[in-house]
Amino acid sequence: MKKILFGALASSALLLSACSTSDEVASTEAGRIREDDLYEAMKNEQLQSGMTIGETVLQKMLIDQVFEHSYGDQVSDEKIDAELEEIAEQYGGIEEYEAIIEAQGMDLDAFKKDIRLTLLIQEAIKDHVEITDEEIEEAYEDLKPGATVQHILVEDEELAEDIIKQLEDGAEFSELVSEHTTDPGSMDTEGIYSFSEGEMVPEFEEAAFSLEEGETTTEPVESDHGYHVIRRLELDYAPLEEQREDLETVIIDGYTQDQEFMVGLVSELAEKANVRIADEELKGAMAMYMTPQSEETPEEDEDLDTIQEEVDDSEEDEETEQ
Repeated sequence: MKKILFGALASSALLLSACSTSDEVASTEAGRIREDDLYEAMKNEQLQSGMTIGETVLQKMLIDQVFEHSYGDQVSDEKIDAELEEIAEQYGGIEEYEAIIEAQGMDLDAFKKDIRLTLLIQEAIKDHVEITDEEIEEAYEDLKPGATVQHILVEDEELAEDIIKQLEDGAEFSELVSEHTTDPGSMDTEGIYSFSEGEMVPEFEEAAFSLEEGETTTEPVESDHGYHVIRRLELDYAPLEEQREDLETVIIDGYTQDQEFMVGLVSELAEKANVRIADEELKGAMAMYMTPQSEETPEEDEDLDTIQEEVDDSEEDEETEQ
């Protein structure tokens, strides 16, 4: 009996596929896969999150739209390009960065869409929170590096000892950096790093924090990377007012990590954008952001209340007559 049932289901599925008139997506010697087939498969393919692939894709599309609906006029192409250029500068420029993201299977246009959504979300958060001076001051202190140093990294201990001797004899630290250092991370900064506790290898940090400003290590500092010669400099940290805009961005980014806040924000914007999902099988896409629609209209609720009041009045009259 089970075999007959399975055969009937399989035949039914093939029949439905054969009757589909939607555009073809792919094909094999066994048959064709059309848009309708793919759509149905995506609606039913469950992910570990508990949502289906279809719900996940639809959720992203709807979230894009609800932010676009309320804040689309506040994010220009110029803003997106400026943000992209700022990111790309860290990798050597737009061309170099485009090559990097393409090597990772990404597309520059798709990446710009992600930047747009990020900027839309930032605009929405700005519109819903008031960042205080106290928050900015706290962020300023939290991000303040513990030390600024200039250092030279070499592989040979004797060379490190010779560099220390040259410095003691008055050699320029920056010149010795360009001549000897093997640290790729600081070659373009004359060996200068600003960092906080926990960001460097322990041996480096311990030596750096033990120095006074202007003081240089008198012995090479060994780590897994080689031998370091370290000089502690005056802390390089711009005044708060010069960083205010960046600090506000850091605080705003913090709100994006607050799930309760973000759920409330998206829920509000979804209601404002009048989000409706017609396909019952995809209702879960926005379940966490939308209140389920009542099956009864407010007018129907009022009619029911009126009927109930009439029934109650009738019962009271009967009791009085008795």
